[in-house]
Amino acid sequence: MLIDGHPDGYVDWYLHNGSWEIFPLRPMPDADDSRVKAYRKQALDGTLPPVLLWWVSGLDCHLVLDGHARLAAAIAESVDPALLELHRTVPEDEADTETRHAVAAYEAELTRFAELRVLHGSGVPDGAEFAGPALIRRLDAARTGHRPTWAWPLPGGTKEWERIAHEQTAGRWEPGGLS
Repeated sequence: MLIDGHPDGYVDWYLHNGSWEIFPLRPMPDADDSRVKAYRKQALDGTLPPVLLWWVSGLDCHLVLDGHARLAAAIAESVDPALLELHRTVPEDEADTETRHAVAAYEAELTRFAELRVLHGSGVPDGAEFAGPALIRRLDAARTGHRPTWAWPLPGGTKEWERIAHEQTAGRWEPGGLS
């Protein structure tokens, strides 16, 4: 779902909190825009190039970095577009540690089942059927999990932000909100 905000860029994040929506970095082109028209046939043919998204944890949404017209074409044709997501991944040392923990937990579970087999006989399964899926989930999460997006304060702080906002909105932004 696209986040639709004020034309000057004001978005009510209270309405969009926790929704994993898509936020375009510029106004979306109309369905009759020439670029969108060119992409609509590709959308129907299934040959539409992917839309490039960036997950920004501080906004709790994906930003459209590239492919605004492709996304508009897919929406116009009611087609799910191919998406390419950029996000901050798990640091290698954390992934290695979690991999070791996942393997140790898997081995411990197999050992537990082996001990149960000794006590209760061959009717007890070997445990791989139960421990295997958990291992797969943990290994997958160790390598593909998301981490918070890094950000740094704007040099100049609030005053610099307000100056840039005022400049970029042709004077329609005043400190404290839209004029």
